[in-house]
Amino acid sequence: AQPTPPRSNLPDPGPGDALDTSPDAATERLTQVAESLLGDASRVALADVLGSDWPSARRVLADLTTLDLRPELPYRLTWADGLTIAPEREPAWLSHGYLERAR
Repeated sequence: AQPTPPRSNLPDPGPGDALDTSPDAATERLTQVAESLLGDASRVALADVLGSDWPSARRVLADLTTLDLRPELPYRLTWADGLTIAPEREPAWLSHGYLERAR
């Protein structure tokens, strides 16, 4: 069995029932995440948009993975073959990926 991932120390926004759980709300939120990262560009390197705060970066990566798996949204993740290892960094490895506007 693997240990549970650490919980974020970010403030909790409150009870889950206060969130809009409609399909349109999820689509809008994912679109906002993608557009905030892309800006005017059609493609951005994930290494350039993810911060050094690993818990926050994990959350963004989870959103981008969800976004990539939704064919109705015009965004895709692409990955390069290379892997950068830096033991002194957190995380200690970097897989080079890109968020792209697919239109």
